Amino acid sequence: MPSPAQERWTILAGIPKVVGDEEAGGMSPLGTTIAVDCNDAPCASVLTVPRRVSSEPTTISYPYVAAADPSGLILLSATQPHSNLSTMVSYRLCDAPTGKSVGIPRHNRPMGLHGSNAGLIRRDRDFMIAELRPTHDGSGRATLLCFRAGKHEWTVKELAYSPPLHRRFFGEGVVSHAGMLWWVDLSYGILACNPFDDEPEILYVPLPKVVDELPVNPANRGVYSCLKVSGGRLRYLQIHGTSDAPVVTMWALTDPPCAAEWNHERSVPLSDIWTDPNYLDTKLPWSIPALALLHPTDPDKVYFFLSSYIFAVDLRLKKVVECNGFVMPGPPSHMKLSSHFVHAWKYDPSYILGRDFLPKCFKENKVSLDPKYKKYMKNYIKRLTAAQIRMTQATPVTTPVIPVTTPFIPVTTPFIPVTTRHPNNRLKRFRDHDHMVMEEQLTKRMKLEAMMTW
Repeated sequence: MPSPAQERWTILAGIPKVVGDEEAGGMSPLGTTIAVDCNDAPCASVLTVPRRVSSEPTTISYPYVAAADPSGLILLSATQPHSNLSTMVSYRLCDAPTGKSVGIPRHNRPMGLHGSNAGLIRRDRDFMIAELRPTHDGSGRATLLCFRAGKHEWTVKELAYSPPLHRRFFGEGVVSHAGMLWWVDLSYGILACNPFDDEPEILYVPLPKVVDELPVNPANRGVYSCLKVSGGRLRYLQIHGTSDAPVVTMWALTDPPCAAEWNHERSVPLSDIWTDPNYLDTKLPWSIPALALLHPTDPDKVYFFLSSYIFAVDLRLKKVVECNGFVMPGPPSHMKLSSHFVHAWKYDPSYILGRDFLPKCFKENKVSLDPKYKKYMKNYIKRLTAAQIRMTQATPVTTPVIPVTTPFIPVTTPFIPVTTRHPNNRLKRFRDHDHMVMEEQLTKRMKLEAMMTW
Protein backbone atom coordinates (compact mmCIF):
# COMPACT_ATOMS: atom_id res chain seq x y z
CA MET A 1 0.00 0.00 0.00
CA PRO A 2 1.26 3.51 -0.72
CA SER A 3 2.24 5.81 2.11
CA PRO A 4 -0.26 8.51 3.11
CA ALA A 5 1.86 11.18 1.44
CA GLN A 6 1.82 9.22 -1.83
CA GLU A 7 -1.76 7.98 -1.62
CA ARG A 8 -3.45 8.50 -4.94
CA TRP A 9 -6.42 10.82 -5.13
CA THR A 10 -8.31 12.69 -7.79
CA ILE A 11 -10.52 15.76 -8.14
CA LEU A 12 -13.98 14.42 -8.95
CA ALA A 13 -16.28 16.87 -10.72
CA GLY A 14 -19.59 17.43 -8.95
CA ILE A 15 -21.56 17.54 -12.20
CA PRO A 16 -21.47 14.46 -14.44
CA LYS A 17 -21.08 14.45 -18.20
CA VAL A 18 -24.32 13.34 -19.86
CA VAL A 19 -23.98 11.66 -23.26
CA GLY A 20 -26.23 9.81 -25.67
CA ASP A 21 -26.91 6.12 -25.15
CA GLU A 22 -24.80 5.08 -28.15
CA GLU A 23 -21.85 7.18 -27.04
CA ALA A 24 -22.15 5.71 -23.54
CA GLY A 25 -21.03 2.36 -24.86
CA GLY A 26 -23.59 1.03 -27.29
CA MET A 27 -25.48 -0.73 -24.52
CA SER A 28 -29.11 -1.79 -24.81
CA PRO A 29 -31.77 0.79 -23.87
CA LEU A 30 -32.20 -0.91 -20.51
CA GLY A 31 -28.49 -0.90 -19.65
CA THR A 32 -27.08 1.36 -16.97
CA THR A 33 -23.37 1.47 -17.74
CA ILE A 34 -21.42 4.45 -16.39
CA ALA A 35 -17.75 5.38 -16.66
CA VAL A 36 -15.30 7.53 -14.73
CA ASP A 37 -12.51 9.28 -16.60
CA CYS A 38 -9.85 9.39 -13.87
CA ASN A 39 -7.10 12.00 -14.16
CA ASP A 40 -4.36 13.01 -11.77
CA ALA A 41 -4.86 16.24 -9.85
CA PRO A 42 -5.14 19.09 -10.62
CA CYS A 43 -7.06 17.89 -13.70
CA ALA A 44 -10.70 16.92 -13.24
CA SER A 45 -12.04 13.37 -13.16
CA VAL A 46 -15.54 13.22 -14.62
CA LEU A 47 -18.38 10.74 -14.18
CA THR A 48 -20.06 9.97 -17.52
CA VAL A 49 -23.66 8.74 -17.61
CA PRO A 50 -26.13 8.13 -20.47
CA ARG A 51 -29.27 10.20 -20.86
CA ARG A 52 -31.40 7.27 -19.76
CA VAL A 53 -29.77 7.61 -16.33
CA SER A 54 -29.93 11.41 -16.01
CA SER A 55 -30.76 14.44 -18.08
CA GLU A 56 -28.33 17.26 -18.81
CA PRO A 57 -28.00 20.35 -16.59
CA THR A 58 -30.56 23.10 -17.12
CA THR A 59 -31.22 26.50 -15.59
CA ILE A 60 -33.74 24.83 -13.24
CA SER A 61 -31.84 21.75 -12.09
CA TYR A 62 -28.70 19.74 -12.66
CA PRO A 63 -27.47 16.22 -11.84
CA TYR A 64 -25.10 16.26 -8.89
CA VAL A 65 -22.46 13.89 -7.56
CA ALA A 66 -23.43 14.03 -3.89
CA ALA A 67 -20.69 11.75 -2.51
CA ALA A 68 -17.84 9.45 -3.51
CA ASP A 69 -16.47 6.64 -1.34
CA PRO A 70 -12.87 5.32 -1.56
CA SER A 71 -14.32 1.88 -2.40
CA GLY A 72 -15.47 3.27 -5.76
CA LEU A 73 -19.12 3.87 -4.87
CA ILE A 74 -20.56 7.16 -6.13
CA LEU A 75 -23.90 8.62 -5.06
CA LEU A 76 -25.54 10.48 -7.94
CA SER A 77 -28.57 12.72 -7.63
CA ALA A 78 -30.01 12.16 -11.11
CA THR A 79 -32.60 14.33 -12.82
CA GLN A 80 -35.22 13.65 -15.46
CA PRO A 81 -37.56 16.29 -16.93
CA HIS A 82 -41.12 15.92 -15.66
CA SER A 83 -42.52 18.95 -17.48
CA ASN A 84 -41.28 22.23 -18.90
CA LEU A 85 -41.03 23.74 -15.41
CA SER A 86 -40.37 20.75 -13.15
CA THR A 87 -37.84 17.95 -12.75
CA MET A 88 -37.99 14.49 -11.21
CA VAL A 89 -35.03 13.75 -8.93
CA SER A 90 -33.87 10.27 -7.95
CA TYR A 91 -30.78 8.74 -6.36
CA ARG A 92 -28.52 6.31 -8.17
CA LEU A 93 -25.60 4.33 -6.79
CA CYS A 94 -22.73 3.95 -9.24
CA ASP A 95 -19.82 1.54 -8.93
CA ALA A 96 -16.73 2.90 -10.68
CA PRO A 97 -14.71 -0.37 -10.86
CA THR A 98 -17.52 -2.35 -12.54
CA GLY A 99 -19.21 0.49 -14.41
CA LYS A 100 -22.60 -0.53 -13.04
CA SER A 101 -25.38 1.70 -11.79
CA VAL A 102 -28.55 0.94 -9.86
CA GLY A 103 -31.52 3.10 -9.01
CA ILE A 104 -32.45 3.67 -5.37
CA PRO A 105 -36.22 3.49 -4.69
CA ARG A 106 -37.73 6.89 -4.01
CA HIS A 107 -38.92 7.70 -0.51
CA ASN A 108 -42.36 9.14 0.17
CA ARG A 109 -41.06 12.63 0.97
CA PRO A 110 -40.48 15.46 -1.52
CA MET A 111 -37.06 15.03 -3.11
CA GLY A 112 -34.46 17.77 -2.82
CA LEU A 113 -33.65 19.54 -6.06
CA HIS A 114 -29.88 19.05 -6.07
CA GLY A 115 -29.09 16.27 -3.59
CA SER A 116 -27.09 18.62 -1.36
CA ASN A 117 -28.54 17.02 1.80
CA ALA A 118 -27.81 13.40 0.85
CA GLY A 119 -24.70 11.60 2.05
CA LEU A 120 -23.09 8.19 1.60
CA ILE A 121 -21.43 6.32 4.45
CA ARG A 122 -19.88 2.84 4.45
CA ARG A 123 -19.10 0.54 7.36
CA ASP A 124 -17.09 -2.50 6.26
CA ARG A 125 -19.32 -4.17 3.64
CA ASP A 126 -22.43 -2.26 4.63
CA PHE A 127 -23.38 1.10 3.16
CA MET A 128 -26.11 3.60 3.82
CA ILE A 129 -27.56 6.63 2.05
CA ALA A 130 -28.87 9.22 4.50
CA GLU A 131 -30.75 12.45 4.00
CA LEU A 132 -31.29 14.92 6.86
CA ARG A 133 -34.20 17.35 6.81
CA PRO A 134 -34.21 19.87 9.67
CA THR A 135 -37.47 21.75 10.14
CA HIS A 136 -37.44 25.54 9.85
CA ASP A 137 -40.38 26.34 12.13
CA GLY A 138 -38.29 26.79 15.27
CA SER A 139 -39.36 23.43 16.75
CA GLY A 140 -35.87 21.92 16.59
CA ARG A 141 -37.11 18.72 14.94
CA ALA A 142 -35.34 16.91 12.11
CA THR A 143 -36.20 13.91 9.95
CA LEU A 144 -33.45 11.45 9.04
CA LEU A 145 -34.22 9.30 5.98
CA CYS A 146 -31.99 6.23 5.64
CA PHE A 147 -31.65 3.64 2.88
CA ARG A 148 -29.49 0.68 3.85
CA ALA A 149 -27.99 -2.00 1.63
CA GLY A 150 -30.25 -5.04 1.34
CA LYS A 151 -33.37 -3.23 2.54
CA HIS A 152 -36.52 -2.69 0.51
CA GLU A 153 -37.42 0.80 1.63
CA TRP A 154 -36.30 3.92 3.43
CA THR A 155 -36.46 4.11 7.21
CA VAL A 156 -37.57 7.31 8.90
CA LYS A 157 -36.09 8.52 12.19
CA GLU A 158 -37.46 11.59 13.96
CA LEU A 159 -34.69 13.44 15.79
CA ALA A 160 -34.11 16.68 17.65
CA TYR A 161 -31.43 19.31 17.10
CA SER A 162 -30.43 22.61 18.65
CA PRO A 163 -30.31 25.55 18.15
CA PRO A 164 -33.53 25.39 16.12
CA LEU A 165 -33.76 27.01 12.71
CA HIS A 166 -36.34 29.62 11.79
CA ARG A 167 -35.44 29.47 8.11
CA ARG A 168 -34.62 26.75 5.60
CA PHE A 169 -31.44 24.68 6.00
CA PHE A 170 -29.23 25.61 3.04
CA GLY A 171 -27.32 22.39 2.50
CA GLU A 172 -23.90 22.87 0.93
CA GLY A 173 -23.01 19.17 0.93
CA VAL A 174 -22.46 16.20 3.21
CA VAL A 175 -19.05 15.03 4.44
CA SER A 176 -18.32 11.49 5.65
CA HIS A 177 -15.71 11.49 8.41
CA ALA A 178 -14.90 9.53 11.59
CA GLY A 179 -17.88 7.19 11.21
CA MET A 180 -20.36 10.06 10.97
CA LEU A 181 -22.06 12.17 8.33
CA TRP A 182 -21.66 15.94 8.58
CA TRP A 183 -24.36 18.11 6.98
CA VAL A 184 -22.99 21.57 6.17
CA ASP A 185 -24.83 24.89 6.07
CA LEU A 186 -22.19 27.59 5.67
CA SER A 187 -24.47 30.25 7.15
CA TYR A 188 -25.63 28.17 10.14
CA GLY A 189 -23.11 25.48 11.04
CA ILE A 190 -22.78 21.70 10.92
CA LEU A 191 -25.21 18.96 11.98
CA ALA A 192 -23.65 15.51 12.41
CA CYS A 193 -24.72 12.03 13.48
CA ASN A 194 -24.06 8.34 12.92
CA PRO A 195 -27.00 7.10 10.79
CA PHE A 196 -26.17 3.46 11.63
CA ASP A 197 -27.24 4.04 15.25
CA ASP A 198 -30.74 2.93 16.18
CA GLU A 199 -31.37 6.27 17.88
CA PRO A 200 -28.88 8.77 16.46
CA GLU A 201 -28.09 11.94 18.37
CA ILE A 202 -27.49 15.06 16.33
CA LEU A 203 -24.35 17.02 17.15
CA TYR A 204 -24.31 20.73 16.34
CA VAL A 205 -20.96 22.38 15.57
CA PRO A 206 -20.97 26.14 14.89
CA LEU A 207 -18.48 27.42 12.33
CA PRO A 208 -15.73 29.88 13.31
CA LYS A 209 -16.93 33.46 13.64
CA VAL A 210 -15.58 35.88 11.06
CA VAL A 211 -16.49 39.56 11.43
CA ASP A 212 -15.20 40.78 8.06
CA GLU A 213 -16.93 38.40 5.66
CA LEU A 214 -16.89 39.21 1.96
CA PRO A 215 -20.30 39.78 0.35
CA VAL A 216 -21.48 36.73 -1.58
CA ASN A 217 -24.58 35.63 -3.45
CA PRO A 218 -26.55 33.09 -1.34
CA ALA A 219 -26.52 30.71 -4.33
CA ASN A 220 -22.70 30.75 -4.30
CA ARG A 221 -21.79 30.41 -0.62
CA GLY A 222 -19.11 27.86 -1.48
CA VAL A 223 -17.07 30.48 -3.35
CA TYR A 224 -15.41 31.97 -0.25
CA SER A 225 -15.83 29.22 2.37
CA CYS A 226 -15.77 25.44 2.51
CA LEU A 227 -15.54 22.47 4.88
CA LYS A 228 -13.33 19.57 3.81
CA VAL A 229 -11.41 16.64 5.31
CA SER A 230 -7.63 16.96 5.19
CA GLY A 231 -4.95 15.25 7.19
CA GLY A 232 -7.54 13.13 9.00
CA ARG A 233 -9.39 16.14 10.45
CA LEU A 234 -12.25 18.41 9.49
CA ARG A 235 -10.93 21.76 8.34
CA TYR A 236 -12.79 24.96 7.59
CA LEU A 237 -11.42 27.47 5.10
CA GLN A 238 -12.66 31.00 4.42
CA ILE A 239 -11.63 34.02 2.36
CA HIS A 240 -12.53 37.21 4.22
CA GLY A 241 -11.37 40.78 4.74
CA THR A 242 -11.96 43.48 2.13
CA SER A 243 -11.87 43.42 -1.65
CA ASP A 244 -8.57 45.35 -1.49
CA ALA A 245 -6.98 43.22 1.24
CA PRO A 246 -8.47 39.71 1.24
CA VAL A 247 -7.14 37.03 3.59
CA VAL A 248 -7.49 33.24 3.49
CA THR A 249 -7.74 31.58 6.92
CA MET A 250 -7.86 27.93 7.97
CA TRP A 251 -9.22 26.30 11.14
CA ALA A 252 -9.19 22.64 12.25
CA LEU A 253 -11.86 20.99 14.41
CA THR A 254 -10.33 19.77 17.65
CA ASP A 255 -10.95 16.40 19.30
CA PRO A 256 -13.41 15.44 20.58
CA PRO A 257 -15.82 16.94 18.02
CA CYS A 258 -18.53 17.31 20.67
CA ALA A 259 -16.44 20.11 22.19
CA ALA A 260 -17.20 22.14 19.04
CA GLU A 261 -13.90 24.01 19.23
CA TRP A 262 -11.85 25.19 16.27
CA ASN A 263 -8.10 25.62 16.29
CA HIS A 264 -6.81 28.52 14.18
CA GLU A 265 -3.97 27.24 11.97
CA ARG A 266 -3.03 29.77 9.29
CA SER A 267 -3.96 33.18 7.90
CA VAL A 268 -2.33 34.29 4.66
CA PRO A 269 -3.02 37.58 2.83
CA LEU A 270 -3.76 36.96 -0.83
CA SER A 271 -1.38 39.80 -1.68
CA ASP A 272 1.50 37.54 -0.56
CA ILE A 273 0.34 34.95 -3.09
CA TRP A 274 -0.18 37.46 -5.90
CA THR A 275 3.41 38.70 -5.55
CA ASP A 276 4.87 35.19 -5.60
CA PRO A 277 7.06 34.73 -8.72
CA ASN A 278 5.31 31.46 -9.53
CA TYR A 279 1.94 33.23 -9.53
CA LEU A 280 3.30 35.99 -11.75
CA ASP A 281 4.45 33.33 -14.22
CA THR A 282 0.88 32.04 -14.55
CA LYS A 283 -0.26 35.44 -15.97
CA LEU A 284 -3.39 35.21 -13.85
CA PRO A 285 -4.97 38.50 -12.69
CA TRP A 286 -4.77 39.84 -9.15
CA SER A 287 -8.37 38.88 -8.46
CA ILE A 288 -9.99 37.12 -5.52
CA PRO A 289 -10.23 33.44 -6.50
CA ALA A 290 -12.89 30.94 -5.49
CA LEU A 291 -12.09 28.15 -3.06
CA ALA A 292 -11.94 24.68 -4.61
CA LEU A 293 -10.72 22.12 -2.06
CA LEU A 294 -7.99 21.00 0.30
CA HIS A 295 -5.40 18.35 -0.44
CA PRO A 296 -6.74 15.26 1.40
CA THR A 297 -3.41 14.48 3.12
CA ASP A 298 -1.53 17.82 3.09
CA PRO A 299 -3.57 20.53 4.88
CA ASP A 300 -1.16 23.27 3.81
CA LYS A 301 -2.01 22.71 0.15
CA VAL A 302 -5.15 24.60 -0.90
CA TYR A 303 -6.69 24.67 -4.38
CA PHE A 304 -8.37 27.73 -5.90
CA PHE A 305 -10.44 28.43 -9.02
CA LEU A 306 -9.80 31.52 -11.12
CA SER A 307 -11.25 31.95 -14.58
CA SER A 308 -10.80 28.58 -16.34
CA TYR A 309 -7.78 27.61 -14.23
CA ILE A 310 -7.15 25.78 -10.98
CA PHE A 311 -4.02 26.46 -8.96
CA ALA A 312 -2.64 25.12 -5.69
CA VAL A 313 -0.95 27.21 -3.00
CA ASP A 314 1.26 26.04 -0.17
CA LEU A 315 -0.02 28.27 2.64
CA ARG A 316 3.04 27.59 4.77
CA LEU A 317 5.45 28.70 2.02
CA LYS A 318 2.99 31.19 0.47
CA LYS A 319 3.87 29.89 -2.97
CA VAL A 320 1.98 28.58 -5.98
CA VAL A 321 2.99 24.94 -6.46
CA GLU A 322 0.55 23.85 -9.21
CA CYS A 323 -1.44 25.50 -11.98
CA ASN A 324 -3.42 23.99 -14.80
CA GLY A 325 -6.46 24.53 -16.97
CA PHE A 326 -9.58 22.99 -15.48
CA VAL A 327 -12.30 21.48 -17.65
CA MET A 328 -15.49 19.94 -16.28
CA PRO A 329 -19.22 20.10 -17.06
CA GLY A 330 -20.20 23.60 -16.01
CA PRO A 331 -22.82 24.48 -13.40
CA PRO A 332 -25.94 26.51 -14.30
CA SER A 333 -25.24 30.02 -15.52
CA HIS A 334 -26.37 31.65 -12.26
CA MET A 335 -23.86 29.63 -10.21
CA LYS A 336 -20.07 29.93 -10.04
CA LEU A 337 -17.54 27.13 -10.01
CA SER A 338 -16.66 26.62 -6.35
CA SER A 339 -15.95 24.08 -3.62
CA HIS A 340 -19.54 22.84 -3.95
CA PHE A 341 -18.80 21.31 -7.35
CA VAL A 342 -15.63 19.30 -6.66
CA HIS A 343 -14.69 16.42 -4.34
CA ALA A 344 -11.27 15.18 -3.22
CA TRP A 345 -11.71 11.48 -3.99
CA LYS A 346 -9.20 8.95 -2.64
CA TYR A 347 -9.78 6.41 -5.38
CA ASP A 348 -7.09 4.20 -6.88
CA PRO A 349 -8.40 1.50 -9.28
CA SER A 350 -5.17 -0.49 -9.04
CA TYR A 351 -5.80 -1.15 -5.34
CA ILE A 352 -9.55 -1.69 -5.54
CA LEU A 353 -9.81 -4.16 -8.41
CA GLY A 354 -8.78 -7.00 -6.11
CA ARG A 355 -11.41 -6.24 -3.48
CA ASP A 356 -14.12 -8.67 -2.50
CA PHE A 357 -16.45 -5.87 -1.40
CA LEU A 358 -19.39 -5.34 -3.72
CA PRO A 359 -22.90 -4.43 -2.62
CA LYS A 360 -25.47 -7.14 -3.17
CA CYS A 361 -27.52 -4.94 -5.49
CA PHE A 362 -24.63 -4.84 -7.99
CA LYS A 363 -24.02 -8.59 -7.84
CA GLU A 364 -27.66 -9.26 -8.66
CA ASN A 365 -27.72 -6.38 -11.16
CA LYS A 366 -31.08 -5.22 -9.85
CA VAL A 367 -32.55 -3.10 -7.09
CA SER A 368 -33.88 -4.90 -4.04
CA LEU A 369 -37.58 -3.98 -4.17
CA ASP A 370 -40.36 -4.71 -1.76
CA PRO A 371 -42.22 -7.82 -3.08
CA LYS A 372 -45.60 -6.06 -2.71
CA TYR A 373 -44.33 -3.07 -4.67
CA LYS A 374 -42.85 -5.37 -7.30
CA LYS A 375 -46.19 -7.19 -7.74
CA TYR A 376 -48.00 -3.87 -8.05
CA MET A 377 -45.57 -2.66 -10.73
CA LYS A 378 -45.94 -5.88 -12.75
CA ASN A 379 -49.73 -5.54 -12.73
CA TYR A 380 -49.41 -1.89 -13.71
CA ILE A 381 -47.21 -2.83 -16.68
CA LYS A 382 -49.79 -5.42 -17.75
CA ARG A 383 -52.54 -2.78 -17.67
CA LEU A 384 -50.42 -0.42 -19.77
CA THR A 385 -49.76 -3.19 -22.30
CA ALA A 386 -53.47 -4.02 -22.50
CA ALA A 387 -54.31 -0.35 -23.06
CA GLN A 388 -51.82 -0.18 -25.93
CA ILE A 389 -53.34 -3.28 -27.56
CA ARG A 390 -56.86 -1.83 -27.28
CA MET A 391 -55.73 1.41 -28.92
CA THR A 392 -54.11 -0.40 -31.85
CA GLN A 393 -57.30 -2.43 -32.41
CA ALA A 394 -59.68 0.50 -32.00
CA THR A 395 -61.95 1.30 -34.95
CA PRO A 396 -61.11 4.68 -36.50
CA VAL A 397 -63.71 7.38 -36.01
CA THR A 398 -65.54 8.38 -39.20
CA THR A 399 -66.82 11.89 -39.62
CA PRO A 400 -69.67 12.63 -42.03
CA VAL A 401 -68.96 15.07 -44.82
CA ILE A 402 -70.77 18.34 -44.23
CA PRO A 403 -71.52 20.21 -47.48
CA VAL A 404 -70.31 23.79 -47.51
CA THR A 405 -72.42 26.39 -49.27
CA THR A 406 -70.91 29.59 -50.52
CA PRO A 407 -73.02 32.69 -49.75
CA PHE A 408 -73.94 35.17 -52.47
CA ILE A 409 -71.25 37.80 -52.98
CA PRO A 410 -72.28 41.18 -54.45
CA VAL A 411 -70.46 42.41 -57.53
CA THR A 412 -69.12 45.44 -55.67
CA THR A 413 -67.30 43.20 -53.22
CA PRO A 414 -63.92 41.83 -54.34
CA PHE A 415 -63.95 38.09 -54.86
CA ILE A 416 -62.72 36.11 -51.84
CA PRO A 417 -62.02 32.43 -52.52
CA VAL A 418 -63.67 30.12 -50.02
CA THR A 419 -61.55 27.16 -48.92
CA THR A 420 -62.93 24.02 -47.39
CA ARG A 421 -61.12 21.57 -45.16
CA HIS A 422 -60.92 18.03 -46.31
CA PRO A 423 -62.77 15.67 -43.93
CA ASN A 424 -59.71 13.42 -43.76
CA ASN A 425 -57.79 16.19 -41.96
CA ARG A 426 -59.92 15.69 -38.87
CA LEU A 427 -59.34 11.94 -38.99
CA LYS A 428 -55.62 12.59 -39.28
CA ARG A 429 -55.71 14.72 -36.13
CA PHE A 430 -57.42 11.88 -34.26
CA ARG A 431 -54.82 9.39 -35.49
CA ASP A 432 -51.91 11.70 -34.58
CA HIS A 433 -53.31 12.13 -31.08
CA ASP A 434 -53.73 8.37 -30.67
CA HIS A 435 -50.17 7.78 -31.84
CA MET A 436 -48.85 10.34 -29.34
CA VAL A 437 -50.73 8.65 -26.49
CA MET A 438 -49.43 5.25 -27.58
CA GLU A 439 -45.85 6.52 -27.70
CA GLU A 440 -46.17 8.04 -24.22
CA GLN A 441 -47.54 4.77 -22.84
CA LEU A 442 -44.78 2.80 -24.56
CA THR A 443 -42.10 5.10 -23.11
CA LYS A 444 -43.61 4.86 -19.64
CA ARG A 445 -43.82 1.08 -19.88
CA MET A 446 -40.18 0.80 -20.98
CA LYS A 447 -39.06 2.94 -18.03
CA LEU A 448 -41.04 0.81 -15.59
CA GLU A 449 -39.66 -2.41 -17.07
CA ALA A 450 -36.17 -0.95 -16.90
CA MET A 451 -36.64 -0.14 -13.22
CA MET A 452 -37.76 -3.72 -12.57
CA THR A 453 -34.63 -5.13 -14.22
CA TRP A 454 -32.00 -2.68 -12.88
